[in-house]
Amino acid sequence: MIHVIMSRIVILFIALFCSADCMMADSFFIESSIKYKVIDNEHVNVAIQDDSLYSFYALKNDVLEIPAVVKHKGKSYRVKEIEKYAFTTCCAIKHLKIDEGVEVISDYAFQACANLESVSIPSSIKVVGAAPFQYCTCLTTIVVNKKNPVFDSREGCNAIIVTQDNSLIVGCSATKIPSSVRCIDKYAFMGCLAEVVAIPEGVERINYFAFSSCPNLKKIFIPASVESIEELAFDNCPEVISIVVDKNNTDYDSRNGSNAIIYSSDNKLIFGCSSTIIPQDIETIGEFAFSHCRKLQRIVIPEGVLCIADGAFEYCSNLKEVVFPTTLEIIGGASFGYCTSLESVTIPRGVYSIDSDIFRGCISLQKISVDSANEVFDSRNDCNAVIDTEQNKLVVGCKGTVVVDGIKSIGSRAFYKSGITSIHLPSSVESIESAAFKDCEYCMSITVEDSNKTYKSAGSNSVVEKATKELILACTTTQILPEVKVVGAYAYMNTPSLVILPEGIISIKECAFSECKTLQSIILPSSLKRIEESAFYGCKDLVHVALKSKDTEIHKFAFPFDKKLGK
Repeated sequence: MIHVIMSRIVILFIALFCSADCMMADSFFIESSIKYKVIDNEHVNVAIQDDSLYSFYALKNDVLEIPAVVKHKGKSYRVKEIEKYAFTTCCAIKHLKIDEGVEVISDYAFQACANLESVSIPSSIKVVGAAPFQYCTCLTTIVVNKKNPVFDSREGCNAIIVTQDNSLIVGCSATKIPSSVRCIDKYAFMGCLAEVVAIPEGVERINYFAFSSCPNLKKIFIPASVESIEELAFDNCPEVISIVVDKNNTDYDSRNGSNAIIYSSDNKLIFGCSSTIIPQDIETIGEFAFSHCRKLQRIVIPEGVLCIADGAFEYCSNLKEVVFPTTLEIIGGASFGYCTSLESVTIPRGVYSIDSDIFRGCISLQKISVDSANEVFDSRNDCNAVIDTEQNKLVVGCKGTVVVDGIKSIGSRAFYKSGITSIHLPSSVESIESAAFKDCEYCMSITVEDSNKTYKSAGSNSVVEKATKELILACTTTQILPEVKVVGAYAYMNTPSLVILPEGIISIKECAFSECKTLQSIILPSSLKRIEESAFYGCKDLVHVALKSKDTEIHKFAFPFDKKLGK
């Protein structure tokens, strides 16, 4: 915890970082435009380059050569490692040559080097981290020295393969996967621009994110040898139109020309695309199966499907219509999250389990109806919400929701990132769970029925809990009532650029202003005793904080100092 005047907090942190830089001044140096970090008396690492986006324009023949030995002030150092994010977004590099002696290429070391065309890996490299060449969209040549005992690029395949277990860990648009490869590892082709990646017979495993974010990928063929396809292996590949699984595969299939990958034993569809026709005998739509399928506008889920798993249709931004089967029983978390074109849904009679945030980010969703024969949920009085009938609890809301009389509680994340513009709480509402209205950035009007015994609004455009005097819900137009003592967790859905908290407030709870991206300045009262963890988490534009008391207890992670310091 920190007990200082807020105006001194930033100064204190800046001073600490400046003193750290002074102490480490001799631990960094630059030679031939490359920044190094001293590890010990004999070794240095290639550090994160300063302003790498615009640096290195003086590269000879567009070649970046990482030396094995570098001299500085008359002393020689061995270069051991290229550190994480070292050359991220350095667009001046076209050709990368790493000298013999360098041992480690860390995670994301050359991420998004958009003009990088060729990479030469020496025999000394012992470790290659996760996705070192992720989003290097021009990369077509990858050569590993034949004497490297750990990695190889056999058969001129333009890839990095772990020799011992035949795992392909780095590929590119020109990669030809050898038949000896057994695993396509995580992130191997992430961001690759290839339209077709031929997975040969012999590959047994495709790990998560292996082909994620391949914007041009159109055709996928899964050979008979594949035994395992991990979740999100083909995530965010919006152009895919053809998916075929070899008929001899015993674990997966694409039955009836469905243009999908189906886990055969469980009848679970694990990956689909805009041209997928879901077969009649499917029981589960798997996790993230259609995620980021932006061309999908309408989906008919056939009778027999029992479960739609977490994130199944997340980020299908053009999805306008969903037809659910009467057999459906379970709808998982964020299963239709950020389907920003979705306007209307009907929950069938058999559904007995619904996660609260199934429609998070569906800012256009106006109408939710529950089949009148459903015994667990209802949408009474055309309220455009899902109500837990037994508990009288609103569990899923949307832009068009009306909180009708008789509802006793509003569940956590019920309106998370919805497009709701106004909220009225009737007298029946007794409890509002944490984050029920989190990130409802379009809401500008909040009222509470005068006869409500638990909450009040009194024309303040807020919700205040009477017993605790806690501000439960607030927005840009809120005028804080004089009796308020506490700003509650996730209280603010949105804010003006300047917020002035009045005297009398003694506590700001965790995540009270979380993700209020328009907040730039806040003035905090002398009565304030405590600011809890992540109170201002995600307030990316918050630059001015004025605190009148030196005795306020501030959690060390209450403010996003890293943002203000440009870290």
